[in-house]
Amino acid sequence: MGASTIRARMQDHHAHLHMRRWMLDFDQAEAERDFLRHDDAQGLRAATFALAIGILFTSAYGVVDALVLPDNLLPALLLRVALVSVLVVSAATLRAPIIRDHLQTASVLLLTILLLGLGPALAQVGDFPTEYLRTSATITLLGAIGLLRLRMHAVMAIEAVFVVVCLTFPGALGGVDAIGAHVAPTVGIAAIAWVVAYALERLRRTDFLRQREVEAERARSEEILHNVLPVPIAQRLRTERGAIADSAPSVSVLFSDIVGFTPVSEALSPEELVHLLDTMFREFDALCDERGIEKIKTVGDAYMAVAGLPTPDDDHAASLAELALDMQRTLTRLSPAWPSPIAMRIGIASGPVVAGVIGQRKFTYDLWGDTVNTASRMESHGRPHRIQVSAATHALLESRYMFSDPQVIDVKGKGPMTTYFLLGAPA
Repeated sequence: MGASTIRARMQDHHAHLHMRRWMLDFDQAEAERDFLRHDDAQGLRAATFALAIGILFTSAYGVVDALVLPDNLLPALLLRVALVSVLVVSAATLRAPIIRDHLQTASVLLLTILLLGLGPALAQVGDFPTEYLRTSATITLLGAIGLLRLRMHAVMAIEAVFVVVCLTFPGALGGVDAIGAHVAPTVGIAAIAWVVAYALERLRRTDFLRQREVEAERARSEEILHNVLPVPIAQRLRTERGAIADSAPSVSVLFSDIVGFTPVSEALSPEELVHLLDTMFREFDALCDERGIEKIKTVGDAYMAVAGLPTPDDDHAASLAELALDMQRTLTRLSPAWPSPIAMRIGIASGPVVAGVIGQRKFTYDLWGDTVNTASRMESHGRPHRIQVSAATHALLESRYMFSDPQVIDVKGKGPMTTYFLLGAPA
């Protein structure tokens, strides 16, 4: 596999991940801000453990100092105590707003202090071997990259400090022979640290992107589910087994139907018909959302809604009355777009119902009971451009709305019934 092929694959991979090639920043500003916020939050949690490890290692190396340099140990021990104190103060102030908001910068400053203390400062207070000092600095660098979740900008800064610190060790720049003995290991360690940091941050960013995709897909699934089922019912469906059923003592149910829809539909192409129905039902859906009414379903050109379920509404009859009046006004406004004038029958009934979700596939939230049947009959036995309501609905609204005189109609399957036409709210 040639270099050009590898380069092309890397470019394709980074393009898919929306990352820049070297510093790994996301091209999308919003994605980058979200990642920084997420990564800093994770880094803040990891910093407590990292600082505890730093305190443990710095203290333990005080014992190693005694083995490496048994004579004149007190200055080295005091320096170790000072560095441990810095780590303890850092742990105590970790939740401070300025640290929380600038975690990467604070990490670089802390590591700079540690590298200077474990490098030039330790070399000044004791005659420690150069390899011993470089090992301490290397452990600090690699440990910080692995535990503090340093990102590439911070890694580049702290690696520059690491290189400068290592090149100030005694004998590090003491001639041509020292270049291979000191400069090469220092640069090599810095390069390894860069590769490790790059791999770790790339892994974190890839995981972040995958998590975003999962969350976006979950949000889309939630949106689809909530478009099919009411939110409270969808939440119950996730946790409850079997059929979901509730009884409600008093709700109002609405049915609407376009008069003479079949001839109108024959004059339209399928695309035109679906477009007109979609436009009308979208507006009806918006009206339901505005008033907290639950759309139940559409069947052909029929529309069904309920007020008082699944969210209780003490004024459910008035909510549906206002919806019906708004639906009439909407139909009047949209009617010119149809090939011929259209009319709608609307029926409303109030009373007890049973509601729920049954079955295992293609869930729907539906209603059952005499109130539902009565509302359907109010629509089917109604008149174009009129809103026919049952006696129960009239009793709930008679003091607040205008109605026609009562009429007795023979309803199929129910016999004679007293009904009213809703004329509107009082002027």
